[in-house]
Amino acid sequence: MVLNPKSVPIIKKCSILKGEMEEKPKLLVVDDEVDQCESIEHYFSRRNFTVFTAATGGKALRLIKENKPDLVLLDMKLEGNLEGRDVLRILRETDKDTKVAMITGDVFTEEEMQEIADLGIVDFLHKPIDVQTLEGVIKKVLEHSYPKAVRFEVIKAKEPEEDVSLRRVAHDLSNITSDIANKCELFVLDEEEGLNKNKSEKERLAESTNILKAVLKQTERLTDIVKKLSSLAKKEL
Repeated sequence: MVLNPKSVPIIKKCSILKGEMEEKPKLLVVDDEVDQCESIEHYFSRRNFTVFTAATGGKALRLIKENKPDLVLLDMKLEGNLEGRDVLRILRETDKDTKVAMITGDVFTEEEMQEIADLGIVDFLHKPIDVQTLEGVIKKVLEHSYPKAVRFEVIKAKEPEEDVSLRRVAHDLSNITSDIANKCELFVLDEEEGLNKNKSEKERLAESTNILKAVLKQTERLTDIVKKLSSLAKKEL
């Protein structure tokens, strides 16, 4: 898709301005959802952050000790024996200063949320999280440590070039949906026009089964296309 130059949006992005500081701010993302970690890492790495990721509580505690991140985005549910709440509790036994924002997809009572807040967090974020929300939290945390480095820059989005890969995905989607529709429509028409009335029940069942198998095979191709679209979306971030 090529945007009309007049329609190119003006957007705000939270960036670390190069040259304002000797060291990049460090962000640790602790989440057992690989896509979530990769998406956040890709987005903020391009904005001059150093981003670490961890899927387990044990690795998170080790990375915090080794790298001293400026902010930890800590999911409540993690792989292994330690959940997010456990990681925060263990961390606070020896480290009261590391900034932590908790992330969850669950609903907690006010009492549970207060218990977590009492351990010392900068924010409580609910999934799904958009990048604008993350930018706001990160700016709030870093503006005191790096007052000259964090800016919400008004940036004119670049006009994207026509993406051959995206065009190919659209072409494949069109072919798959057309093929599924054609197979189903032909079978329905044959039924409505009585072309199958002389076939045995076994023959009609076999024909129906073949159509279902063909449709299932095409859905596998759809799954691959969804993965490609996800990859393209991450590149756009």
